[in-house]
Amino acid sequence: MTKEQAKNNNSDQTQRAHDYLLTLAKITTKFAEVERAPRYPDGHRENDAEHSFHLSLSAIELAADFYPNLDVGLVAQFCTVHDLPEVYAGDVRSFKITDEQRKQKELSELAATKRLIKELPPYTVELLKRYEKQTEPEARFVRFIDKLLPAIINITAGSVYNLKEDYNISSAEELNRLKEEHYQYIEAMFPEFKAVQLVCRLVWKTESKDEFNQK
Repeated sequence: MTKEQAKNNNSDQTQRAHDYLLTLAKITTKFAEVERAPRYPDGHRENDAEHSFHLSLSAIELAADFYPNLDVGLVAQFCTVHDLPEVYAGDVRSFKITDEQRKQKELSELAATKRLIKELPPYTVELLKRYEKQTEPEARFVRFIDKLLPAIINITAGSVYNLKEDYNISSAEELNRLKEEHYQYIEAMFPEFKAVQLVCRLVWKTESKDEFNQK
């Protein structure tokens, strides 16, 4: 390769980097505008960017503590991309939804993923594809911990009104029944992470106790 060819290659790479940085900035801006159900102590709804940062901190700590065989760097990367399809699909609450609603959520997110694959730079595309396949233990771990975090936000925010207004839940008894159904479903999806399932159970118990003042 001549010096001139090397110079042209470097120029092409520089231009590509410039272009994909702008693309990522646009995606990130849209991502931060996607509202989720959980509310913060000040009353504003959590957005996807806040959630993904929270998930990254939580998942890598739990992985390092309970499953040191997992690649925590890969866990953090999967946390970054795990909800990117919501840029176009939006956040659809998975608690207290029907099988038909769950199926529609999956189809919508699949369409959004296909759209993103055409827009994102190559490394991010491959990372998103790997996460969506759910074949690597790190990807499955991230998806499992993702299911835990709404309860954490509810505890820190003390947002019982979130359950009352968004889900029309009016008692601890009703909440416990719905959660048991929901969490049995989640635990059946991720049987390989039994140690963290115990942590999740404790968190869910704390959430119910705090929100409806159970003793």
